[in-house]
Amino acid sequence: MIYYLAHSYWILKRSRTDIVEKLNTDFKISSICPLSEGDIEKNKTYFEKINWEIDRTKLLDTNSLIKLRKILNSICDESIIHIFTIKSLYIFIISTIFLKKKFKVIVSITGLGFIFADSFLAKILKNLVRPIILLRINKIVQLIIFQNKSNMETFTKYSNYKNNLKIIEGSGLNISDFKTKNDNELKKIIFVGRLMREKGIYEYIEIAEKLQGRNDIDFFIAGSPDFGNKSSVSKEEFKIIQNNPNIKYLGEIDVNNRLHEFDILIQPSYHEGFSRILIEGIYVGLYCIANDIPGMNEIINKTKFGDLIHGNNIDDYIKSIEKLSDRIPYEKFINAREKIMMNYSVQAISNEFRKIYNEYT
Repeated sequence: MIYYLAHSYWILKRSRTDIVEKLNTDFKISSICPLSEGDIEKNKTYFEKINWEIDRTKLLDTNSLIKLRKILNSICDESIIHIFTIKSLYIFIISTIFLKKKFKVIVSITGLGFIFADSFLAKILKNLVRPIILLRINKIVQLIIFQNKSNMETFTKYSNYKNNLKIIEGSGLNISDFKTKNDNELKKIIFVGRLMREKGIYEYIEIAEKLQGRNDIDFFIAGSPDFGNKSSVSKEEFKIIQNNPNIKYLGEIDVNNRLHEFDILIQPSYHEGFSRILIEGIYVGLYCIANDIPGMNEIINKTKFGDLIHGNNIDDYIKSIEKLSDRIPYEKFINAREKIMMNYSVQAISNEFRKIYNEYT
């Protein structure tokens, strides 16, 4: 049995569900994550859904550690535990102290996240948990999968991890679900993602406000805060964003069916494993302007359908937008789309996972 473990249902729902559907004929895959009643009823993909209650508003929810330990204690030895995200890994490592179980543990690190941010709180947390990581990670984790080389080098240096490593770019895009776009007379620019400082939400708002006099451009935000994350905008800041006259706030959108309505995607994120929304945007036909960081520059450089902004410079974002106001170079789109189908589809990622699971079963 294979168990997918994550501290949020959204992590397992967004792309891993598609991968599980591809792998269901070969493996029984169950999920361990927080579930609402609706989550249990809606998605029948996983062999079994195990509800792991966790309060994400707390830095460390001790009750969740106990609950996860009980769940893990009920799982058979030699089962594969596939953990998604660094936070889930940290919780797993602490929960399994003195737990006499023998699992085959695989970790997918899809981005270094808040704990590797530059904030004072993040630095404190990173140093606090490091001794436990150094003590335990090589004893219990057999393989770590990264989405880019920079994240791999940073984390292995921090954790002193010595076991197996692998890079798999992307989380898997279900290309059959997406509608591709036609050009709009009025350029529609969108930010899609969680409303967090680390995702560059304030940089995006600044760009929109500096271009507020333009009558040929509209700015949109799609996404919601993640109040359980220390990088999230506050409730007061969220209200300001909702009422900003320079931006149309859309809330959560059905990316598969609505992304094609826009023309330009701006991604000013400071940390990415391998940006899913960037892949989705380019596949649909949105010209993408992104911060020049690992996890995004590989995508733009490979597809050639977007611009990279060094140092998240606001004026350079504006220059790139102004360059595109007359014409977006759609002649590059077909080649970009083919690159995504070849390298980042659900089929491509699930094939990589299948090889790994066969090796560990």
